[in-house]
Amino acid sequence: MDATGDLTKRWEKLQLSTEESSCFHITQGVHQDSEGLGKQCLVAKAMAEKLVNSEAFHITMSQLWRLEGWVSFKELGDQSFLIEFQKVKDKEKVLAGRPWFFDRCLLAIQEVDESQSINALQFCYEPFWVQLHNLPLVTMTETFGEEFAASIGPVIRVDAGSDGRAWGRCLRVRVAVDLQKALMRGKWLGVDGKQHWISFKYERLQNFCFQCGTLSHKGRNCVRSRDEQQSDDPKLM
Repeated sequence: MDATGDLTKRWEKLQLSTEESSCFHITQGVHQDSEGLGKQCLVAKAMAEKLVNSEAFHITMSQLWRLEGWVSFKELGDQSFLIEFQKVKDKEKVLAGRPWFFDRCLLAIQEVDESQSINALQFCYEPFWVQLHNLPLVTMTETFGEEFAASIGPVIRVDAGSDGRAWGRCLRVRVAVDLQKALMRGKWLGVDGKQHWISFKYERLQNFCFQCGTLSHKGRNCVRSRDEQQSDDPKLM
């Protein structure tokens, strides 16, 4: 038996000890001291391929956000930071102003759930305003925007008037964009027997991977093409 097979066999025999198998249960009131602190915190991850300078990140983002109270940054590794705000309204301002970028790389942001581990956070979506161009006027409504833009991602809201109409140069839709999927460049729309190519423009979009079309990296080490990335999407099959 080779060394690899012998090591595998040893791992299979390993079992948890009695002490390791026992479960430690938190008694009521033990975690009250830290309860509620998550409401003033965010976790942010820079979608960068190179190491992020924590001091530069702190200085740059503090200047960009223009907060009223203080803000502290704690490095978590893997290009991630725990950010604590003195004032909840400053945290809400940062969330409302997304997307944010550092060194032209997207900053994915998640709110803190105190019942979960930081390591369990998944940076899957980030909200963008997307402009839908070349729409017939009859389709420029809140209802249509919610249905049509769902192909991009979960729709947060449509920029429309109180009457539901959004006539103008384009229809703006706030969408949670999947960071692991290729950015949609547009979509065909059929109206009264005619087809219209509706092009998508992502506001404040900076760097993304030109090879596979995703926002999760810049593409220097990407080996997948956009077509290959899209072929893995069951919605397109």
